[in-house]
Amino acid sequence: MVDEDAVKKTDEGISLSAPMIMELIEAVHEKGALFRFQARGFSMTPAIRNGDIITVAPLKNIVPRRGDVLAFRHPNQQQLLVHRVLRTRGNKYFIRGDSCPEADGWVPLENMIGIVARVERDGRPRFWPNRSKPSLGVSVYLFFYPFWPPARRIMARFWRRMRELIRSEK
Repeated sequence: MVDEDAVKKTDEGISLSAPMIMELIEAVHEKGALFRFQARGFSMTPAIRNGDIITVAPLKNIVPRRGDVLAFRHPNQQQLLVHRVLRTRGNKYFIRGDSCPEADGWVPLENMIGIVARVERDGRPRFWPNRSKPSLGVSVYLFFYPFWPPARRIMARFWRRMRELIRSEK
């Protein structure tokens, strides 16, 4: 029996509750298949934007490492999140969204649902690190990734000040 509160029909499709999505992803992964869904929220901007299509692959024999983006159950809430691994310690992963000021904290491996294997925006695949063939570009991306949010804030402040200066000269 399907919980009516967990499923809502909209013009764009069907909206499922987080527990229902997690259950569905796990069922699809048990069959060895990939699961695709539309991202909601801004916690992973700019890598994943609101409305992007995310493909989540089962972890199987993949050991998550720094830089990977994982779908997981939040340890303290019944919530599905898709955020990036910043550090690893045994079977625990320190995770945070790219645009989140606060980290999700240490999340155990048993809370992991899958790894993001592909991101599509406007029907086209976006650059995404390929774990099977690591490249120099991926290594450089992962090295500089932690610097992106503060650099973006600095660039935004600089741009605002430049606009103010240009406006004041007119």
